[in-house]
Parts: sequence; structure tokens; C-alpha cells
Amino acid sequence: MTDRIQKWLQQVSVMRYQFQQREQSCSLFRQHPQQISIVIKIPCRSWLGAFSWGDFHMAVALQKALKNLGFNVLLQVLPEWDAKEGEQYDVVIVFRGLNRYKCKAKQLNIMWNISHPEDVTLEEYEEYDHVFIASDIWAKEISQSLSKPVECMLQCTDTQRFFPPSHWDKKCDKETILFVGGTRDVFRPVIKELLPTEYSLAVYGKNWPQFIDKKYIKGAYIPNELLYKYYGSAGIVLNDHWDDMRSKGFVSNRIFDALACGAVVVSDKVEGMGEIATFVQTYDDKYSLKQCLEFSLQHSNEVQARAYQGMKFVQREHTFGQRAKQFAALIHRHLDIELAQ
Repeated sequence: MTDRIQKWLQQVSVMRYQFQQREQSCSLFRQHPQQISIVIKIPCRSWLGAFSWGDFHMAVALQKALKNLGFNVLLQVLPEWDAKEGEQYDVVIVFRGLNRYKCKAKQLNIMWNISHPEDVTLEEYEEYDHVFIASDIWAKEISQSLSKPVECMLQCTDTQRFFPPSHWDKKCDKETILFVGGTRDVFRPVIKELLPTEYSLAVYGKNWPQFIDKKYIKGAYIPNELLYKYYGSAGIVLNDHWDDMRSKGFVSNRIFDALACGAVVVSDKVEGMGEIATFVQTYDDKYSLKQCLEFSLQHSNEVQARAYQGMKFVQREHTFGQRAKQFAALIHRHLDIELAQ
């Protein structure tokens, strides 16, 4: 399938999704006017490009989990954030990444700060009724300076999309060291520290030719719904963090997704990883990265056993089903307070 056809199919899919979710939302408003309604605001610049954003896939998974709990849920991309349609919803959940949202009155405004913490000011945090931060150490630090409640809510995974592939679905062999991610015009640290290498390295992502030999580049994009076939069959899945995410303890969602597929994960060390660090091989520098890779490949039974435990841990503790329950508990708590008042 050519990139042009694949892109066209993605555009058709997202437009179909956009139409279906609006039709369902309007129908629910008519049939169940007392149902609690939620709008999730994601920083994708348009619907046509949404499929290439990780935030979109996270939002769809959260939307599905919240709907399973009985909420009416709409997604809005960046150009729709201030549209009148969103103001009729009871609750606003903002995926705070690249863009700031101006909170509206008469709605319960919740931030989930999943990335770019350096861009969020204390004044912006204060505009919300409640703040979730995808970092334990940053949530604790920020909470000392705010009057509004702050809690840690780590990123997570969609276990209906990320799970161990069958034998027939596997896309890599056990000698493959896999990295999936774009460059943003920066030589990603884990690949920079790995190269040159004699290992069988497979890199998928945009804008890599300017940094590495083309023999390592296997593709510019893997559709989100196919990622599990790669994560779950590679010998090792590599991960790294942008500097601000690492310094403030924001654990990459790639770790949760890969572990959910039963993958052996090697990542740079992040403070505040908590119990999930038990299931990830972490490195500090080029030398320790090499040690991690050698150990993982030479002690495959041991690391596979750890990966299996990591998969079970993520399935138990870090799914969108669990996150939806956290949001639901908060929403009902606020509604109970309003009714009491």
C-alpha cells in the first residue's frame, strides 16, 4: 500500500469517526437529557491529521472507557475548542500538551497535563477546578504552589489495542531492536547513543534520513492499530524521553503500550517511574545502554519473565478503564458537592 493511499484511507476513517461521534452525541442528548456529558479537548490541529497524533488515540480510548461508564462523550480538536457546541457539555477534560485552553464558566474544567510541563504556568493550572498530572514528582511539586487540587494520573494504555500478537501477526523477529518515533528534527538520544551498532536495528518514524543510515530505517509510520504486532514481536523495544519530560518525571506512554504487548523495554531512566521501573531495563549513558541490550539478549528467559509480569501489571493498574474510573469518581464527587450546596 502506497503512502498516498494509506493517508487517504486514514482521512476517510477519521471523517467517518467524526461524523459518527457527533451523530451519537446528538442522539444521546435527545434521548437522555439528564446524562452527564463530557467534552475531551485534544491539541490535534485538524481532524484530517488526527490519526498521526498519539493524543487522538488516547482520547478515543478514554472516550470509549467513559462511555462504558454511562457518560456522553464528545472529542474536539484544537480549532473546535472555543466552539459553542462544547459549551453545552457539563464537563471539560483538556489534554494539556502543546496548547492552552481558556476555561469557560459553568462547566467542570479538568486538566490532564500529559506533556510539555515547561509550557504550563501556575496561573494556568489555577484556572481549572482539578488538575491531573502524568508525573508523581511534578504533581507533588506543583501542588505546593496551587490552591486547586492536584493529583498524579500517569499515562496508560488501551489493552483492547495493545496486547501480545499471535504467531501469525508478528512483524519482527526476536533479534530485532525496535524504535518507533519521529525526530522532531532532533537526533533522538537512545538512537544516537546506540549507533554505530551491529545489532539488527529497525527504526520507524519521520525525518530520520538526516540522522542515520537508511539501512536502519524501515518505514515512516506504523498505524496505531498495528503497533502491537511490532512491539509484541521485537526482541527489544527502545524508548527515550524528551528532556523536560525526563527531568519532571513524565513517563512515556510508549512504555505502557509496549509492556501491554509483552515487550522487553529498554528506556532511559526517569525519576518517579515508581513500580513500573521494576519491569523496564533502564540506562544512564551509552555504556549502560550497551549493557542493557547485551543482558536482555543473552538472558532472554529472565527478561521475558519480567516482561510478562510487566504486562500483567499494566493490565491491572494502567489502562484507560482505570483512568476513566478516576475521572468518573471526581465528576460524581463534584456533582454531589454542587447538589449539597
